[in-house]
Amino acid sequence: MAKSADMPDAVPRAPRPFRGDGDGADPSRGMLALLVLGLGCLFSSLLIYSGTVISFLRFPVFSLALGPAGFMGMFAETTLLAATLIAAVLAAMSLRRSRPLPFMALGAVAAVAYLCCALGFGFACHFAVDIPTVYLLLGAAAAVADCGMALVWGRVCARRLPIRLALVVVGAASALSAVLCFLYGWLPLEGMLGLLFVCSAVAAVVPLAVHEPPAPQGEPAAADRPALASLFDVAGMPSLGLVAFAFAMAVMRTAFNEGQGAYLGALALSGAGVVAFALLKRGPFLLSGGLQQTFLPIFALVVLAGVSITATLGWGGGASDWLTYGLYSMAAVLTLATLCAVAHAGEFSADLVFSVALCAFCGASFLGQQVGGALPDEMISVTVTLTTMLYAFALVLVSHVRCRSEADGILGDAGASGETFPVPAVGSGAPVAGAEEASLPDAARGCEPLGFAGRCAALADAHGLTAREREILTYLAEGHNGSYIASALFISPNTARTHIHNIYRKLNISSREDILRLTREPRS
Repeated sequence: MAKSADMPDAVPRAPRPFRGDGDGADPSRGMLALLVLGLGCLFSSLLIYSGTVISFLRFPVFSLALGPAGFMGMFAETTLLAATLIAAVLAAMSLRRSRPLPFMALGAVAAVAYLCCALGFGFACHFAVDIPTVYLLLGAAAAVADCGMALVWGRVCARRLPIRLALVVVGAASALSAVLCFLYGWLPLEGMLGLLFVCSAVAAVVPLAVHEPPAPQGEPAAADRPALASLFDVAGMPSLGLVAFAFAMAVMRTAFNEGQGAYLGALALSGAGVVAFALLKRGPFLLSGGLQQTFLPIFALVVLAGVSITATLGWGGGASDWLTYGLYSMAAVLTLATLCAVAHAGEFSADLVFSVALCAFCGASFLGQQVGGALPDEMISVTVTLTTMLYAFALVLVSHVRCRSEADGILGDAGASGETFPVPAVGSGAPVAGAEEASLPDAARGCEPLGFAGRCAALADAHGLTAREREILTYLAEGHNGSYIASALFISPNTARTHIHNIYRKLNISSREDILRLTREPRS
């Protein structure tokens, strides 16, 4: 089938190669490398309780870091709690505001705050400041800076990264951050502080350099503003991986601190695996498909089996820790890429998507720290195993439900007429025959998808369909239902249904059977 210039990117087909600067809207290789560098520096310089901050436990001032009065514990809990509250406020603001804060103003303020926090944290570490108030203030300031940088980078990723590029950039950036965090533990203290400041500067400057102003759009009416329930429909299940990651890592923070090398190795392998998957996969990426729908549930079950086997054979927790780190780091990388794709789809603002995700992540991490601090050591592994079990159960259950829903949609969807019918695969060149042909309308029998893309484009032009409606028209003509379309375009099912109804209204039809008749040509 010849490819039409009007054929949308979401149509199932082989992935396109990365384009040059002057060809299309995709980022160039140089831009992708800059995004990977900046995002990797961001991951390795965020001052939350993560691989970055744990590297600073070598400083004498953090000798009581794991105790209830330790300066590191005080700093981490203040940062996480403050970030949870700030992100919740930002999410509420994004739900109410029709116009977001100007990007350059937000980016400049966030960049200055981020660099000041890096300098302040480094100063307190290097000079062994032992005043508790300093770490409380640093924690609150770091929460403000981290939230600001999350919004800035969220807007950049939403503008630049559809799902395939999001997987490549986030996966590569995660692997790069693992390398940078490894350097933190290898360098002398002065070199460590210097690297932290360099990473913070790169993370702060890159989004300002690559920002591309969005095309002007009309302001949405109050009734059209998205609700949290719709966002949960789209990103709720993928985000569960990020929440489980935050909670489990915080609960097992003692093992996390001591097994930093294992965690960084698992993170690097997870990032590399996601990049390989994105580059090798053929066909469309689905919101619930691929790694999230098949690999993660199996991986979670393997982790549970590994924990049980190592405990039974008395092999220690090394192997099970590796598996646990691998599962949750993979889930976190996939979640971040999915959030980029959801924001890129345009149904929800980037500020809403990433502020809600940040609130959930920091809240889960803060809760995990409280649970881990209250439990005896022998109950930590039990709690993590129970968390993994619940996560695996949720993955398997949701995957089963969505697989059935999307499988039903491949063959047909009950339109306004209530009829259901099979549809030949686009580009297969095979006519419908036998019993299947009998269930098709007369105008569609013996049809091939000749000029399929051109006829869809002509219909869209003739009836004034929007860009999103053009994409959905193509999916409808291929035989997919609303559930599949929502998953492929990273939008909510309600929004997909609304677009479908608008297409029916503009084309003056009542079912997808009519779309089939309009977009297929009789064989000559």
